Amino acid sequence: MEAVLPYVTFVVVAAVAMVGAILARRQRKKRRAALRAWANAHGWSYSDTAPGLGNGLRGGPFGRGHSRSSTEAVWGTYQGRAATSFRYTYKITSGSGKNRRTRTYHHHVLAVQLPAVLPPIELSQENFFTRTFSNDIQLEHAAFNDEWRVQSDYPRAAYDVLHPRTMERLMRPDLVGANILIEGGRIFLWRRGQPDPGAIAYGLTVLTELVDLIPGFVWDNARGHA
Repeated sequence: MEAVLPYVTFVVVAAVAMVGAILARRQRKKRRAALRAWANAHGWSYSDTAPGLGNGLRGGPFGRGHSRSSTEAVWGTYQGRAATSFRYTYKITSGSGKNRRTRTYHHHVLAVQLPAVLPPIELSQENFFTRTFSNDIQLEHAAFNDEWRVQSDYPRAAYDVLHPRTMERLMRPDLVGANILIEGGRIFLWRRGQPDPGAIAYGLTVLTELVDLIPGFVWDNARGHA
């Protein structure tokens, strides 16, 4: 009986893995169909694969781990600006030998084109670890500093972009769990998890609100008109 147990365990594990793979494929097929339908309804384009959407970017989820990919992309124009929604995935491998583990991270990323290229600014959610052990840019809004971690090699640009009205917008409950990145002429909003067609329009509305809140002199400086 003891000799049979390892075989039975292997069969059970294999069966569970197979069922999990089948369910994942079904969910992926259903999600892609919903994204394709969303794109058709809004006059946008859709592609299962969209390599290169994160190329050249260093902030946010980009540039991390290995086996990076951008898939399930929809793109078009939103309120007069070029916009994109896509699934961004990367893997992180740790340990070695029998302790080697690989974990896959999935993100739903939304992006809107900016009127001009701004210095990179990243905003992520604060937590106990980052509050205690990490340094970031502190703004004149204690509650904002408690909720958001601001990182940039250009502090002056961060101060100019994150003025009081913008900080108040970022403090609203709808952005709990969200992350923001300005880099490469675009502004990104992303959350952990798979793309949600129902979240695309609202997320893009938030991004356009944030772009509209950026003062005119910031764009003048970016274009070299100051």
